[in-house]
Amino acid sequence: MNSQRSIIAASGCLCACGTTKEKCFEGALSGSARFCLPSHRVQSAYTDRYPVFLVEDSYVQSCPSKQSLSLHFFLTAAREAFQEAGIDLAVLQRRRVGVLVGTSVDASFHCLQVYQNWRRSTPLPTDAAELAHYFNSSTAQAVSRYFGFTGPFQTIVTACASGTDAIGLADSWIKQGICDAVLCGGTDEINLIPYDGFIRLLIASKERCRPFSKDRNGINIGEGAAALLLVSPALAKEQAWKAQGYVLGYGNSCDGYHPTAPDPTAKGLKKAILQALQEAQLSSNQLAFVNAHGTASQANDAAEAVAFNELLPQVPVWGSKGVTGHTLGAAGAVEAVLTLQALNHHLVPATTGFQLQDEQIGFSPTLKNISIQNRAAVSTSLAFGGCNAALILGAENYYD
Repeated sequence: MNSQRSIIAASGCLCACGTTKEKCFEGALSGSARFCLPSHRVQSAYTDRYPVFLVEDSYVQSCPSKQSLSLHFFLTAAREAFQEAGIDLAVLQRRRVGVLVGTSVDASFHCLQVYQNWRRSTPLPTDAAELAHYFNSSTAQAVSRYFGFTGPFQTIVTACASGTDAIGLADSWIKQGICDAVLCGGTDEINLIPYDGFIRLLIASKERCRPFSKDRNGINIGEGAAALLLVSPALAKEQAWKAQGYVLGYGNSCDGYHPTAPDPTAKGLKKAILQALQEAQLSSNQLAFVNAHGTASQANDAAEAVAFNELLPQVPVWGSKGVTGHTLGAAGAVEAVLTLQALNHHLVPATTGFQLQDEQIGFSPTLKNISIQNRAAVSTSLAFGGCNAALILGAENYYD
């Protein structure tokens, strides 16, 4: 085993297609997910209602009053990860453990009632305290304090690439010797900000999304979280922690093409993929599949297809947002855990929602659950502001 590779010692996931990583993968295989109207969760002024992918209500109702829902989701996924892997928190608390959490919604200005009060010139005495709480909040810091870690922490906000970038940066912290372990991933909840935002961009769909399909007509936003514990090879060996997978390569670029639209030539995405392949020392024919960003918007899917056709020809493409929805800042992390599950089960799910091949796309994504032999896969993320990220993961038996 390469002594510099970060080992994924634990992972957990929570989203619309499951409440644990195993249930999430079962939902991905069956195409089953909680897809419905947001009802009381979102009070929008829009007359038309847009369906979304929601986490089970019990997880929303169990959120402590002093935690944001996004933080609650991430802590839930992290606790699952530690418990399932048999990780003793006391061991981590004696080590240099960092925290990197990608988010979009949780870092947005979400004191909406305070803002409305200000607009109406009817401020309340409690507004100042709520604003102070918001400005002093950091998702990563809250996670670090909750688990009693003493290493560095950082909240990553690169829009829809946040979760992928958090994992990539965590890997670099391990390699540079900054940390012995890093708890990383992403989390986001559905609230009025992203719900109205995607409607205003005219890319929200009233139907279930159809990644890469010719008749695709937009995005369904979702919510959830995924947490991964990356550890150094030395710590994994010392504690006899079994590898669930490996971070093999990571690439990141920002093409700055447009505030919200992807570069149709995929210049930045291609650069990120090539960086990840170079770091992993792999060629495209060694990859089992691509877990694509695949939002089911016309522009995003077409741009990704340009990169895949040029750099990853013949590599199967899975669009997992057909069962998770677009979980925003959590997307890259949720997809990383699902990618690991697929590698370790030797099985890639069908792309739920796909119906018609698009000649301009040039390929069809997975049409059924397919078995795989190669032990590495790439997950891609595209984000507002021209951010692009690619993460190559290896299966638990990658070095066997």
